[in-house]
Amino acid sequence: MNIDPSTTNTLPEWKVRKPQKMIEMPPRSELYCLPPLEVETVEVESLTSYIQRMAWAYRVNPRVLVAEVILPHLGHSYYTDLPHLGSFSRTRSMSINGIGEVAQHWASTLEQLTMRSDLRLLTLHPWADGLPAWGLQRQTPQWCPVCYDEWQEHQQPVYQPLLWVIQAVTVCLRHRQLLVEYCPSCQQPQSAIASKRGLGCCTQCGAWLGSKSGSEQVCEKDLLNWQSWTKQVVEELILAYKMFGSLPWHLLPVGINACVEAVGGTRQMGRIAGVPNVLFSTWRKQQRTPSFTYLLKVSYALDLSPLQLMTVEPERLKSTLYVKTEYRLPPRVGLPAPASKGDLDRIQTFLQTILEGEVAPLPLRHVAHRLGVGEKFLTGRFPGECAQILAQYQNARTERAKQRVGRECAEVEQAVRTLDKQGIPLSRSQVVPLLSNPNILRRPEARARWQALCRERGLEP
Repeated sequence: MNIDPSTTNTLPEWKVRKPQKMIEMPPRSELYCLPPLEVETVEVESLTSYIQRMAWAYRVNPRVLVAEVILPHLGHSYYTDLPHLGSFSRTRSMSINGIGEVAQHWASTLEQLTMRSDLRLLTLHPWADGLPAWGLQRQTPQWCPVCYDEWQEHQQPVYQPLLWVIQAVTVCLRHRQLLVEYCPSCQQPQSAIASKRGLGCCTQCGAWLGSKSGSEQVCEKDLLNWQSWTKQVVEELILAYKMFGSLPWHLLPVGINACVEAVGGTRQMGRIAGVPNVLFSTWRKQQRTPSFTYLLKVSYALDLSPLQLMTVEPERLKSTLYVKTEYRLPPRVGLPAPASKGDLDRIQTFLQTILEGEVAPLPLRHVAHRLGVGEKFLTGRFPGECAQILAQYQNARTERAKQRVGRECAEVEQAVRTLDKQGIPLSRSQVVPLLSNPNILRRPEARARWQALCRERGLEP
């Protein structure tokens, strides 16, 4: 059939096929773009909490996510020592939430992997950069058992707010009770990025950390007022950073100097705030920057926020304090009231409860911490009881270690049986992803069991 070419020019416009433009696909993130919780509030999630929620979104152990995905992108040699990842997760991982170089590297790396721009807000660095790390953040996590239980009951994500990382924060204002540091089942502190069953479970024994009743200790009104004011200060600093950027912590000496002159000298200021007066001389001369805890005490006593000390003109600060006749002293923060040497009966009773098994075995430093005394004082006054408590704790650790070894060897056997059923050739690279912790095969007992299983199948381990 012959078609006249001239007739093609008379076709309707809608019948003429036009060339289509290539559609460019947007870039894809390497990790799931998981939204952080409460990012616009003072209850914002901490970065270690975000890492754990990210891991469980993939149904993998957080250490696996850190070892296989995050560490290779950090680009610093001191992060790539995988055999020491367990000790880092156990003792030093709280630094990820802080103000130092570690927190900046982890936040920026996760922002690149998730293609988010708000993960730096999950650390203290944005608003606290310029303050010393001492007196700012805690070394181990703390939590509110009632918050955990309510979140689980209402099917809300269980997480760790960044506010709980701050050392001066010791009370959950929502439930008006002290935050908890030790697991009620095993009496152990928690790791920040190591978990067996997800957030809200003990990182050592796996027990659920939530409770409907929480602590039986009722917080006093003065403590609640102090904690409420501390939370307001943190919220004010976060909002100031979002509006103006980096905060001028270097201007603190100017404001502190004006306050010292207004109240009548460093000794008077020390009495008002409950802070050693010698510190004010080093702060005024810029020889040392005030820790956040001391700064909160001074600000609370004067009823001036840290932001006001940095930004208000010195003469206005002086005129404000000249007319003030009463000051408020912050309550003792953190530790319980110290036990006097005459309070030996209470100490003796608590030591007996540990020895009789009413309280789970504890290391001596935790016993001393709970009693509000020094470890040397405790061992000096009660050497026999302390020796028994130490032996009891060591036996408990030995028993827990045996149980852990048994669980890990059983886990290796289960992984091998799973591969056998699926007909997959047995190899270390196939077994490791099936383990809850990729470092299990590095431990002597689990490695010996793995080698024995390989020999039973005629393979060279």
